[in-house]
Amino acid sequence: MAYYFFIGDMMLPVPPAKMNVKVNNKNKTINLINEGEVNIIKAQGLTEISFDARLPNQNYPFADYDTSFSSSLTSQLTGSNFSFKKADYFLDNFKTSKLSNLPVRLIITRMRNWQLLFDTNMLVTLEDYNIDEDADNGFDLIVPLRFKQYRPYGTKECEVTTDENGVQHISVKETRPAYDKTVPNAYKIRNEQSMWEVCKRMSGGSLDWREVMEKNSITNPLGQVKGKVITF
Repeated sequence: MAYYFFIGDMMLPVPPAKMNVKVNNKNKTINLINEGEVNIIKAQGLTEISFDARLPNQNYPFADYDTSFSSSLTSQLTGSNFSFKKADYFLDNFKTSKLSNLPVRLIITRMRNWQLLFDTNMLVTLEDYNIDEDADNGFDLIVPLRFKQYRPYGTKECEVTTDENGVQHISVKETRPAYDKTVPNAYKIRNEQSMWEVCKRMSGGSLDWREVMEKNSITNPLGQVKGKVITF
C-alpha cells in the first residue's frame, strides 16, 4: 500500500512511517442528585494529526519530489517543477505556513494497486514542529509536525433599524467568509493516482472528476495515468 502526504502545495518526499490521528472529545460529565453521573453529548472537538516527516538532503531513489501545483502549462510539460528539493525547501514552507496566519489543506491518500482505499482531506493549521538533527540520520532532518483541524469562522456585521412603531430589528450584513482553494490550469500526474484522487487533491472537492476525465479524453477513472498532463 502506498501513502502520499500533501501539505498545501507540496508533497512530502518520504511518507512518514507512522501517524497519529486524535479526534478530541467535548462531552461533559455532570453529577445529578438522584441519578449520579450522566454524560452530556456535545459535538466532537477539532481533530489533531501528528507525524514525523523525514526531509532528505540527498536525492534518494525511494523519495518522490512532486512539489508543485504550478498553473503554468509549460512548466508542467517540461517537468521542471518536479526536481530534487533539499530539506530547507520544506522548512521554508513550514515557516511560511506559521507566519501567514492562514490554514493549509492536508491530504493523506492511501493507495493499493493504483486504487484509492480512503483519504484524509481537511483544512488544518500547523500548530508546532521541531527540527531534529541526529548523527544516525546523516544529513537528513526529522521534523515532528502537529496539525489541528481548521473550521472557517468569522464575525458578522449587524445593522439595527427602528420601524415606525419603535420596534428595533437586527439584520446581518455579511456572512461567514469562505476559504477556497485556487485550482491550477494544468497538472502533471507524477504518481500512481486515480482521477478521483487527483481532482480531490487539486481542489479539495470542488472539481467533478467525471468532467475532468471527459475534458482530457480519459476513459478509466482508476487506470494509471502517470506522466499525463491534464487541464482543468
